[in-house]
Amino acid sequence: MFLLLLLAGCASPSSDVKNASQASISPTLSLDYIQVESFSSLAGLTVEKNSLTDAIVSGLNDTGLFQAVSSDPPTNSVKGIKVEADIRAIKRVSDDARTWAGGFAGRAVVLAHVTITDLNSGRIIQTLDAEGKSGKTAWAGTTDQAIHLAAAQIVAQVVKINAQTSQ
Repeated sequence: MFLLLLLAGCASPSSDVKNASQASISPTLSLDYIQVESFSSLAGLTVEKNSLTDAIVSGLNDTGLFQAVSSDPPTNSVKGIKVEADIRAIKRVSDDARTWAGGFAGRAVVLAHVTITDLNSGRIIQTLDAEGKSGKTAWAGTTDQAIHLAAAQIVAQVVKINAQTSQ
């Protein structure tokens, strides 16, 4: 029994939004186009930045609420928002670490500071910190899970903003 608990760990995955500013939504705000960009001043995060961008774009597209969601800037003048996710902290846990150390590999953590702006004016609509923490079991809990949990929080905030617009 002890061996099973040792391998499994006990922390479940979690995600959280912290320091969310009050959304500043103008009556003319439209979410016809959503541009998503992830970046970081931390070195060596190319894979994580791309994964976060892809997870946000995929999550927003999966809602079926938005006409166009892309990591590319729009090619013509459209109304929309830009979602910028700055990865400020990361604790990686690889598949290998999870396999060999089980729960002792710890939890992967991703913290992204998110700024949502009007695509045309650049006016800030909302800022927040999205955090994803992987589980700590022998069967789950890699960096990829933490990235997807943070992305889910960002998607939820954009959906909330969409609900507050006049669309």
